[in-house]
Amino acid sequence: MEIEAQKSDRLTLRLADDEIDHWNNALNEVCNGFAVANFQAAIGISEQSAKALLEKIRSIAPGQSELFLLDELLAVRNALTMVLVELDPREFHPRMGFTVEESKQMRNTLDSLAGQIRFVNTA
Repeated sequence: MEIEAQKSDRLTLRLADDEIDHWNNALNEVCNGFAVANFQAAIGISEQSAKALLEKIRSIAPGQSELFLLDELLAVRNALTMVLVELDPREFHPRMGFTVEESKQMRNTLDSLAGQIRFVNTA
């Protein structure tokens, strides 16, 4: 993941193929894989917005620059958190295509990105 530009509540990122897959799979699970109670509160955006974000991520080519709002980055982070909680460890890799540890690392990366945006907004 490469940050190309940062402005206010948004980042322009270049995602690698595996990062696109990771984000896609996490959002797909919360949108289509299992029920999420109080979706808006749990994910941070509406289910309709999450599905639109899923389509946006599906359309990204590896290495293509894409603008993401803070809410979108947090939604992917929250989707990863939900997947880590909801999926049984035995089915995690077959459904996500990534290990639990890889998903935790991705979630931490998204936390760092969100923190950078928040820091810019308060500085």
